[in-house]
Amino acid sequence: MPITKDRHYYDRFYNAIITPYKPDSLEIDYDALRKLIRYYVQDERFVKLGGSFICNPEAAEMFYFTREESQNTLKIMLEERGKDMPIFSGCFGVTVDEAIECALDSKKLGADGLFIFPPTGTCEVALFADNVNSPEIWTDWVKAIDKAVDLPMILHPVSPANPKWGAALPLPAVKSLVENVPNIVGYKMIYGNERAHDIVARYFRSIDKNHHVAILNGSVANMMCNQLDGTVLGSWNWAKELMLDEYEAFKEKNWDKMAKAIAALAPWNAYVGEGGTRIHIRYKISAWLRGQCAHPFMRPPMPPPYIEEAQILLGHIKNAGLSHIDEKEIEPMFKRAKEIIATGIHVKG
Repeated sequence: MPITKDRHYYDRFYNAIITPYKPDSLEIDYDALRKLIRYYVQDERFVKLGGSFICNPEAAEMFYFTREESQNTLKIMLEERGKDMPIFSGCFGVTVDEAIECALDSKKLGADGLFIFPPTGTCEVALFADNVNSPEIWTDWVKAIDKAVDLPMILHPVSPANPKWGAALPLPAVKSLVENVPNIVGYKMIYGNERAHDIVARYFRSIDKNHHVAILNGSVANMMCNQLDGTVLGSWNWAKELMLDEYEAFKEKNWDKMAKAIAALAPWNAYVGEGGTRIHIRYKISAWLRGQCAHPFMRPPMPPPYIEEAQILLGHIKNAGLSHIDEKEIEPMFKRAKEIIATGIHVKG
């Protein structure tokens, strides 16, 4: 079934939303999730910009959800979203059958599209896949899901790190995917390598306008070079105000406003992404410090947060002039870390 909407309809500023847990456990707090979604939906600036959501992204820890939990979070997202907000739902599985089952669940519940995670499992696939010479690893995976489900797709193109291509798919694999799967409407740019970003972005701009693929994520330079259509970012969870300032300023050509937002956001972002090994942990800490969730802990086997990280991140929040929880809450919370994290381990007799 061909995509019936204008493909630019999916050019959005998607928040890869976190999952709030209950204050004393790692059980999902569905009421808190509703409140968090409303924090964005009721923000006229976010709506006007074209904000929307990725449900069950990596930042939400969806790899560690039960099937029922994934369905419940999507149901809530679809109930609470604003008018004209397309929702893409995370699609994951170790086997292609599991990924298809996950995708079919999302379609049945009414998701507008799928957020496709990489093939995973063995070292040959997860760590050492040669996506230059073997683009079929990704292409066959996505084609199988597409054939079974037939929904618009945004790709989360994580690939084994490569000096030329950074941490995302090399151009041969990108071309193979776009040429074989017309339902791909968006691509999350996570290269960490400006040269690779530029090469892939230029490819997307070169394809037929009737096959537009949204370039999601990028720097101010990418915006100025017409290489940005939106985002799929977890930083919306903790820096909404600064990000709205930045993107609005670009549209308004208000360079002073843009510079101020970037100056506050850049060092914070740099610390969150430092080394690329604790990104989602620092997302969650930042969101907690901003008052978006009850605590900063994540489900095992996610590594625990450190109090030192919370202290550094609080400094960035203060420097940005944003609201935050009482500083006195930090130390008592971290003293409860083992107790709360232990609730995420379930032993069945």
